[in-house]
Amino acid sequence: MKHRPKKGCLIIGLTLLLTGTLLSPAFCQKASIKDVRVKGTNGVWKVSFYVENCFTAKMEEAVQSGIGPAFTFYLQLYQKRSWWKDRKVGSVHFHHIIQYDPIRSEYRVTLEENGSTSVTSDFERAKGLMGKVEDVEIVPSSSLNPEVPTQLRIKAELDQVRLPLHLEYLLFFVSLWSLETDWHIEPLPP
Repeated sequence: MKHRPKKGCLIIGLTLLLTGTLLSPAFCQKASIKDVRVKGTNGVWKVSFYVENCFTAKMEEAVQSGIGPAFTFYLQLYQKRSWWKDRKVGSVHFHHIIQYDPIRSEYRVTLEENGSTSVTSDFERAKGLMGKVEDVEIVPSSSLNPEVPTQLRIKAELDQVRLPLHLEYLLFFVSLWSLETDWHIEPLPP
């Protein structure tokens, strides 16, 4: 005789499954752009901000094991148009790279926007450096019309990690990393 589960057990099981899948994103914190500061002088804009929640637990484990992720930051200037697509008038992108040396117990953080490299033994400080951007210059490619609203768009994402000797097939969890912020839009003063 074949044993069939009762309908009540199926309903409870499905409810738990759906509740778990629906609630799990609520407990995940999404990376986001915070504390944007913009200063403009002589047609050059200097931008500062930081990325909140830019490291997941899996990423932290991978850094400790020697895999060095890189973040790519995109900054774009747009002038609004009412009847047409907004006009891009400037852009810049750059990388932040973290590498761990287990022999020295040191983290090396390279900030491409200013060509600096910092070395620290404090992982929290290294993570802070990875997510912080200070005074990046963005210059419009053409003169801006002061009558037209201009906005700055900022986005950060985790670069695809490339492992040597096809190790990505063995370490498939690396492909499960996902860090991508939504576009943060900041109106610029005229």
